[in-house]
Amino acid sequence: MDVHLIPGRGFDSNIYLIVGKTSTLIDTGLGLNHDYVVEEIKRYIPAEEIKQIILTHEHIDHCRGAKKLIEETGENTILLAHRYATDRLKQESNRMSEIFGVFMPSIKIDKRLENGDVIDIGDHVFQVIHTPGHSPGSICLYDETKKLLFSGDTVFSHGGFGRYDFPGGDPFALLKSLERLASLDVENVYPGHGEMVIGMGSSHIKLALQNLRLLI
Repeated sequence: MDVHLIPGRGFDSNIYLIVGKTSTLIDTGLGLNHDYVVEEIKRYIPAEEIKQIILTHEHIDHCRGAKKLIEETGENTILLAHRYATDRLKQESNRMSEIFGVFMPSIKIDKRLENGDVIDIGDHVFQVIHTPGHSPGSICLYDETKKLLFSGDTVFSHGGFGRYDFPGGDPFALLKSLERLASLDVENVYPGHGEMVIGMGSSHIKLALQNLRLLI
């Protein structure tokens, strides 16, 4: 699978470019490093070839850059997010934007995602998994055939997991989300922050589950 990491700078999330029949961006960062992100995209494909941008959740470090990126990718690019995130992103500003100290514009989502939805990304088919806990609108994207997981801020490498002390966070919901992910066969994990896991992804997820259980 043709996955390219655009590492987050500063408070930005990681951004993933998946090239293929349905070229896709997963997350967009804060938008403060817009020129850097666009130049990284153009290393692989023209920005206009991106057909969709999927937001893993509604937190500003993952989604604020979407509005400006759409200006680069063009009107044929659609934005997708979970139903809860869609409703939140309609609003200008929020408590998360106040935490980061930047204005949050209203973002219109073109397609609302639900748990169990199936979506084409690149040249592969992924399942949408609703994984609340870090935020109510968090999703992961799983390719059962290739054993790949785009995990947003639900789970990170080396047993890390998303914090649950932001508005809408819930440690017990996160526990259930990690239990669900731990039941999957995962080789590669592409998280919202930090390094990717290439090989033995399930062991990193199970360690995260163990670590959270010790906390709560």
